[in-house]
This record gives sequence, structure tokens and C-alpha cells, in this order.
Amino acid sequence: MGHPGFRQTLGREAAPKGLLHLAILDILREKELHGGSIHQSLKEKFGVEPAKSIVYIMLRRMERAGLVVSDWDTSESGPAKRVYRITQEGMDYLEEATVRLKSAARIIRILLGEEEGSNAQRS
Repeated sequence: MGHPGFRQTLGREAAPKGLLHLAILDILREKELHGGSIHQSLKEKFGVEPAKSIVYIMLRRMERAGLVVSDWDTSESGPAKRVYRITQEGMDYLEEATVRLKSAARIIRILLGEEEGSNAQRS
């Protein structure tokens, strides 16, 4: 049960950014936030600091794909801010991706020599 619309929307452009969209979804799983706060949370939680423009591009793509939705917050003084929250489809997508990442993480640990593969020769 993939989300072909999202894969098509991101296409090859997303490859260099790797896991950024999953990190954003993970942050939004905790609470709804505006783009600037998402950018700050990426730095605090994951130690990454992409250009703010990249975060907003990713948010717009994820919104078109139905993984997040946004509303205008006019409650604070100053200009209105777009606040993003994860949808159920986004939660499902994140859960599926997490399962795939766990499998990939094991392969990476084997490649790095941190874990033995199931067919590894024992000496």
C-alpha cells in the first residue's frame, strides 16, 4: 500500500535529501507546527539544518500528496503563519517507511561491520 502520488511528486529530486520528509512527518506526529518551528525541530531532534526553503518545498509537496494539511494561524500578532499537521495518510506512510527503514538499518549495520549477516562465515 504505497503512496505513488507522493513518490511521483518527489521523484528523483528527493533522493539527495534522503530522509528529510520522514523527519518532518515524525516531528508533526508530535504536534502541529509552522514551518519555522519545523526547521528548528529538525535541528534540535535530528541535528540537521536544511535550508528553510527546502523545508517549505517539502511541506508543499507533502501537502499535495495528502500527507500533511495546513491552515492559517492568525491568533498571534504579526503576519499569519501557515500551521502544518500530519494526516492519517501521513501517519500510515510514516509507519510503512519506518518498517522499511528498520530493514535497511540492519543492512547498513552489516555493511559497516557492526552486525554479522545471517550467512556470515564464523571463524
